[in-house]
Amino acid sequence: MVSRNAFQWVWPCRFMKLVGPADDFCMNLAQHLGSEFVEMERRRFPDGEINPRIQKAPAEVLLVNTLSSQNFDPNRYLLEYIFSIKNLREQGTERIVLVLPYLPYSRQDVVFKKGESFTSKYVLEIFRDLAITDVFAVSFHLHRQRAVQLVEGITLHDISGFDALGDYLNQYQLKDPLCVAPDEEAGKWAQKMAEKVKGGVAVLKKRRDLTTGAVKTSGEIPEGRTVIIVDDMISTGGTIRNALDICRKFKSKTVLAAAVHGIFSVPITLNIEIITTNTIENPYAKVDVTPYVARAIAQEL
Repeated sequence: MVSRNAFQWVWPCRFMKLVGPADDFCMNLAQHLGSEFVEMERRRFPDGEINPRIQKAPAEVLLVNTLSSQNFDPNRYLLEYIFSIKNLREQGTERIVLVLPYLPYSRQDVVFKKGESFTSKYVLEIFRDLAITDVFAVSFHLHRQRAVQLVEGITLHDISGFDALGDYLNQYQLKDPLCVAPDEEAGKWAQKMAEKVKGGVAVLKKRRDLTTGAVKTSGEIPEGRTVIIVDDMISTGGTIRNALDICRKFKSKTVLAAAVHGIFSVPITLNIEIITTNTIENPYAKVDVTPYVARAIAQEL
């Protein structure tokens, strides 16, 4: 069950209509925005082709789509955005602002090997070429980019899912927790979490073989602490599992794993409490980010 956050906050955005699937995320977001909801019917044919249906095309739209860890399909998710943008434009919608709870392909934020596609850039270019100027996304993975304006002509607004996680974890009243980043990339997120929960920070080192994909994690942490392993996403769970092994080596008293996006592309058994937000529907989605998304939209549009 997703918790209600500490604040309830409504933006009187009645001139923009929220278009998206009729699920809890979209309905909660519409409520926080004070916005009328218009359903995007997600239709899929037996051969796998999709045809999202929107029967009403408002003049100004916040377009939202959602994902589930069950049958996780980021390609369908993106195509539904693309088709819905075209659909709304052809029906007369004048302005479309995208809200992506999860931004696919953002891990490919540089070209690692010659000949690879720069997929994060290409996704944003597709949206820009469809006349989208603003995209709101929660804690995307473009950490190697010094600025979020990766593509000229489109503004990518970063909404911190770690604020929501930190507010939720404060209910636990953990005493001097240690926020552990499972690799250097997660260091800034562990620092942000530590500021929220008034704890310390430790950063582990991860090395990935670009040919085999094998990952090795190393590092030391203080012994006997209550630990929160902090990352932006959990997919296979390998990164969290390696960090957990180190926590056990240093006799951590209690270990939690907190991540914004719960992909869970394979079944995961870690024998610790796992906490994610509801950017992706999953069994561990205990934290509702929709109030934070609503606040960001109000502040930045």
